[in-house]
Amino acid sequence: MTPEPLEHEDHLPLPNAALLRAHGTSQVGLARLERCPHQVVLQSQAPVETAAAAARDARIQALEMAARHDGVVVELLTPRVVELTSEQVSLAHAAQWYVLDHAALLDGDLVTDGLAQFGLPEVRVRGTVPDGRGAERRIDRAMSSAVLAGLVHRLIAEWPAQDPVGEATITLSDIAFGLGDPQADVTPRDRGIRISIDYVPDDHVLGVELLEDPATTLFV
Repeated sequence: MTPEPLEHEDHLPLPNAALLRAHGTSQVGLARLERCPHQVVLQSQAPVETAAAAARDARIQALEMAARHDGVVVELLTPRVVELTSEQVSLAHAAQWYVLDHAALLDGDLVTDGLAQFGLPEVRVRGTVPDGRGAERRIDRAMSSAVLAGLVHRLIAEWPAQDPVGEATITLSDIAFGLGDPQADVTPRDRGIRISIDYVPDDHVLGVELLEDPATTLFV
């Protein structure tokens, strides 16, 4: 989106402000968008083997174009305003590449929206863990969100060479990279949480169950 028309202009309906705000767009981002009535749409297609690199390069190209023309980038898949510079774009920083489905949050689960650009199913993390007595209890959402970021970091890095279905361990290092922690390179890799991943064909999601409580396994 740009304040002045460019050589080529597209005309697609944009998401409304409420939806953009719900997906994390700031008031500053919305204000910038209001000043940019003209649009150019960038699309990228690639085989699944190179989809991650293609998505990264397309975002960088869009942000560089926006910077040259005092514009703003709106990601239509999610949707949201991309409030980054081109230098900040990182596949390792997994939280840059998805938002959470708000309807699923009401049920206590975390469901991603955005991983389709990598050829991946979305991820659904159950909001409960076994309590050791044959029952279940709720997980703190911030902690399950951190584990989700670590998992998506691994999925982006390993897909499609590695099949994600099965048991896996998400480490503190994975979580730090997924959340964009500047200290990720020195975050310990010897502490992790076990998870189980199944593919749910009816919903086309990767269903994730935390086999341990992150509050006691990771953050104590």
